[in-house]
Amino acid sequence: MSNVIKDEIFGEIKNFETEVEWLGRKISVSFDGGIESDWSEEKKVEEIKRVIEQFKIMYLNQEEWDTKMKDLVSDYGKDWLCVDDEEELEEFIENIHENSEIELSEEEIEELKREIVPERVFRNCIYLQGLWVTADGDFTAFYYDNDIFFLGHAIMLSGNVNGELDCDGEVG
Repeated sequence: MSNVIKDEIFGEIKNFETEVEWLGRKISVSFDGGIESDWSEEKKVEEIKRVIEQFKIMYLNQEEWDTKMKDLVSDYGKDWLCVDDEEELEEFIENIHENSEIELSEEEIEELKREIVPERVFRNCIYLQGLWVTADGDFTAFYYDNDIFFLGHAIMLSGNVNGELDCDGEVG
């Protein structure tokens, strides 16, 4: 399928996917959620245009949406640290320094030694990598962390542009 849809905000959307700037970082967005394979091309394009309009609700309010989603994901971050010894802890702290822009305070390092992930640390290490959006306004968001906590996986949350959010801590 090689459909191209032109949008005044996102430009050319090819194959129902695009990359957009989200709080200074490129994320991928897929608009083909809920598209049936037996639909005509015209029907698919019309559905995708509806999906794009739903996504604009989030895109035009990025800070608000990112805060809401991080609030929910952060509830699951408290239990992501498991180190066996001082050496593993040092490696973990080094990983934070290498893969995030956060500077740890002495207090935060002490909390990490007690295997407590300070919320500020967790929130600043995770970022939205991608979204899968449907015409109903439903979406799945994928948060990554540069292999600091999730070890190459993403934590996923689902929601709706009406503000409903759900995260069961599923890692994919």
